[in-house]
Amino acid sequence: MIEKKERYIVKIKEHIEKQKEEVTKLEERLANYDLYMDYMDNPEKTSSLFTETSDSLTINEKKKLKEVFQHAQKNGSVMWQDVISFDNEWLEKHGILDKKTKTIDESKLKNATRLAMDEMLKREKMKHSAIWSAAIHFNTDNIHIHVATVEPVPTRTRGKRKPQTLSMMKSKVVNNIMDRSEEYKKINDLLRKNIVGEKKNISSLSNRKTKKLFLSILKELPNDRRQWNYNYHSISHLKPLIDEMSNIYIEKYHKEDFKALNEKLDREVKMMKEAYGEGTKEKRLYENFKKNKIDDLYVRLGNAFLKEMREYKEKSQMPYRVVREKPKASEKKNTREILRKNMSVHFSLKKLQRHFNNEYENWKNQMYYERLQQEIENANDYER
Repeated sequence: MIEKKERYIVKIKEHIEKQKEEVTKLEERLANYDLYMDYMDNPEKTSSLFTETSDSLTINEKKKLKEVFQHAQKNGSVMWQDVISFDNEWLEKHGILDKKTKTIDESKLKNATRLAMDEMLKREKMKHSAIWSAAIHFNTDNIHIHVATVEPVPTRTRGKRKPQTLSMMKSKVVNNIMDRSEEYKKINDLLRKNIVGEKKNISSLSNRKTKKLFLSILKELPNDRRQWNYNYHSISHLKPLIDEMSNIYIEKYHKEDFKALNEKLDREVKMMKEAYGEGTKEKRLYENFKKNKIDDLYVRLGNAFLKEMREYKEKSQMPYRVVREKPKASEKKNTREILRKNMSVHFSLKKLQRHFNNEYENWKNQMYYERLQQEIENANDYER
């Protein structure tokens, strides 16, 4: 029994020594960036090195890449080392790993890595200054990917990256492997097209409860209609009333849609929990996913109600205009008759006036003639 125990202790010591040797070798490789490439490219652990543009580097490409890493180290570049580790059962569930045939979809993992690295470089402003290489390792219970990044001409001296950057890297990997784009589209269609989109066809004044809330809110809104936005600070005190209108609307017209939306959101949160884990940092990637989507629904519905109020207010303040009604057929006939008679009288008066004018002119001519005759006679008498 004692001998077995001693042998067991010896084995533990041997294992510890072996681990120490591994750590020492790794430290040496980390001290020399090009040696870290050898560590990643160990044929016992990986099939090949890959980069942003190549799935499998040739011997010459590896040599050139090592020279780039050496050059970066001489220039004082930081070497960023990332490890993307997977739960093998999760990979199997999503069709990446087949335990029976012992095959893995390396192309899918490489593409996911590229998306993650592209996101990291953009967020850290190293898109045009950094170069990276990576390798998928199969030598442990969990398949994982090692990634090394350097800047041949350094733009920064610190190696620390923003926590949001690391979170988004994880998100890119998970979303690429899970490919939930179709489910996200269904969620957005339910929210935006079905529930919010159909609001424009339903008047808030057609329901007794929403009408009362509608008019109450309208009285409290500021005169400046540019502030009639759900997220505007000046109307924050009205949000509970606006949300109540949304609740009534959902319950009356979209109860089943809202139920389906919640079920889909719960399913997505469960999927994310499986993908990211339940650690404190990991939870941040999905714990508010459902809440954010529901909040978005209420913001959109709230703005739909406020838009309706704006249109209602504009119509109620339109200036009064006198609209001349079109005359009826009978009225048109009477009007024509009156016009005809008026025209007849008008022509008669014109005719009479012309006759009078003619008579007047004749009278004046006659008077002028008689006066002329009288003057001639007077002149004859004077001559005699």
